[in-house]
Amino acid sequence: MGINKSAVKVFLQESDRRPFSGRLLTLGKQDVYVTEPELKKIFAGYKRSLSANGGLALSAKLDMAKSGFLSDTGLFSMLGFSQISSMDASLYEGADYVHDLNLMSPPEELQEACDCIFDGGTVEHVFHVPNALANIFTLLRVGGRIIHIAPSSNHIDHGFYMFSPTFFWDYYRANGYEINVCEVFRYTTDLYDGDWLVSDYVPGGLHRVSMGGLDDALYGVILIATKTEQTRCDVIPQQGMYSDDLWKGKSANGITRRVEDVIDPNFKEKGLGLKIKSRL
Repeated sequence: MGINKSAVKVFLQESDRRPFSGRLLTLGKQDVYVTEPELKKIFAGYKRSLSANGGLALSAKLDMAKSGFLSDTGLFSMLGFSQISSMDASLYEGADYVHDLNLMSPPEELQEACDCIFDGGTVEHVFHVPNALANIFTLLRVGGRIIHIAPSSNHIDHGFYMFSPTFFWDYYRANGYEINVCEVFRYTTDLYDGDWLVSDYVPGGLHRVSMGGLDDALYGVILIATKTEQTRCDVIPQQGMYSDDLWKGKSANGITRRVEDVIDPNFKEKGLGLKIKSRL
């Protein structure tokens, strides 16, 4: 999916909750659709200053550099990471590490070494999703975070899969991760100026629109989770909307939400079944 202005705001909101540092690994080489003046404006909106001596590096792709778009390493260094690397199934886009997420045993030097892993639109292209998730577990250190910004409805043939938010919520909860953020967002194909309409997610919250109830916009999922001492990767989850404790609104990894708290009574007009929390 690449990184646009809305995705940058996802990182800034998360860094407000808990600052970033250390080693970031991106799954796939990320294109950045943000210029330096735009980044300065975004940072100012979060009361951050953008200090880059001599300016930020531009994208290594000539066509993107001509538009003033930044490099991924330049962006992520401004977000607080001191080591930034990428992993892909080939060297086609210049990834730092070559590893097919369909397979196990990622590079040994990266195992339990990553403070943050960013999936900005890669896992949907990996056929063996359980192996991809197991790789993420192996790569993260305890206390490290996984950030997914993944496609959901209306991404036909974009990848092998379109993910419902319940997929991420249920897997990470069942395997003992601390779920920090789980959201659904609605957006358009405008990578440059289109805002994301973001809503909190709770299992069961989208039930009334799950069968043809959405509009023709694009939808995605934001999931941020932290690996703990108790985290594992081999628990097969059951779908959370059928779990009694979640239907009753009991806390799941620190997040307590009731379906009635997040449902929008006007969902038919907005196309989204949840209350809009923010516009990114």
